[in-house]
Amino acid sequence: MTSLPAKYLQETVLWTQDNFHISVPDNVSFDQLLDLLAGKLETMISNDFQQFVYLLYRVDVAEKKVKQLLNEAAAMGIDPYRPIASLIVERQLQKIISRATYKQQDLPDDEERW
Repeated sequence: MTSLPAKYLQETVLWTQDNFHISVPDNVSFDQLLDLLAGKLETMISNDFQQFVYLLYRVDVAEKKVKQLLNEAAAMGIDPYRPIASLIVERQLQKIISRATYKQQDLPDDEERW
């Protein structure tokens, strides 16, 4: 994800701050964002698992992918937090890019928007 437009990364940063209540510095890189989110996920999974599950549902991350990551991490003896953070950020980016791609032009009135 190194070729990510800055506006998409910035929108993802704002979304992450709002939904995960973390402070993200200006000009953060994609990797730094993942690291920050991974730290928050570690805390969330340990202290408020229900909130973690709710956010996964809200972000629309596939449960199957999360379970697969958890199983792989357990088998390899590594922490699953950064891979899960990557899934969350990538899913959010997909939604942002999709909205930008399919954004309707300004139409005369609300009746014609849909």
